[in-house]
Amino acid sequence: MAIPMPIVQDIRRLDRQGLSRAQIARRLHVDRGTVAKYADMEDCSPKPKADRRYGSKIDPYAHLVDGWLEADRLLPRKQRHTIRRVHDRLLAETDYDGEYSTTMRYVHRWREANRGVPDREGYVRLELFVFN
Repeated sequence: MAIPMPIVQDIRRLDRQGLSRAQIARRLHVDRGTVAKYADMEDCSPKPKADRRYGSKIDPYAHLVDGWLEADRLLPRKQRHTIRRVHDRLLAETDYDGEYSTTMRYVHRWREANRGVPDREGYVRLELFVFN
C-alpha cells in the first residue's frame, strides 16, 4: 500500500534534519522499512510500468489458424472449427506446445476482429410482378 505524499515529504524532510530513522518511524507512525525506503529514494515520482510485449506461442502458427478460420466462414455454422478443434489440430499437425487458453484467446480475438464481415455472398430475393 502506498503512503500519502505528505508523509513521504515529512520522511524526507526529517531525514534531512538528521533524525534517526527509528525516531522518524515513531513520530509518523510508519514502519522503519518504509522510512528507509522513502529516505533513500532519489526520485519519488512513480515508475512507469514496463511495456512487456512478448510474442505469443501461437504467433508462428497464426497464418495456419487464420486459414482454417477463414475457410470456416464458407461452411455452415455447425461444421466450423470449435476452439477445441483448432487447438487439437495445432497439437496434432504441428509442433505447437501452447496451452488451450492461448489458442482460445487468439481465436476469440480473430472472431471479434472479423465479426460483421459477410460470410458468403448474399442474395436478395426478387419477385417479378407483371401488371397489364
